[in-house]
Amino acid sequence: MSGDLFGQAVPATALLSPQLRLEIVPSDAMEPTLRSQWDHVLVRPCTSYEGEGIYLLQDLFGGRKLTRASSVLGGPGHILLHVDNKHYGEHLVPREAFEDTVLAIVVADVKVRDARLLMSAPASREAQP
Repeated sequence: MSGDLFGQAVPATALLSPQLRLEIVPSDAMEPTLRSQWDHVLVRPCTSYEGEGIYLLQDLFGGRKLTRASSVLGGPGHILLHVDNKHYGEHLVPREAFEDTVLAIVVADVKVRDARLLMSAPASREAQP
């Protein structure tokens, strides 16, 4: 044990992995924690439940939403989905239904503090036409 309370720091280069992509927060489901159409999340595509966390799911209408997922007591057959927005409830879904809609797992979030400064920053060479 190193005695480091917070563990090893993640190097900034890890954020540049081609396995990761940046997604805008698509709905108000995670407000006030993550603001819709304002904040962003860094996600890694997945096709199944990988443990407790925030996941990007395809909804029934073709849109996307972020939701917290956790396993429940009583067996591995169901996943509890819940969001931070108090206006929405929680749902217990079969694991198969979750796996039919899961797109990615969130590995980091990006909270926009100053949109004016962010929008005035030059685009990266990769993003330019």
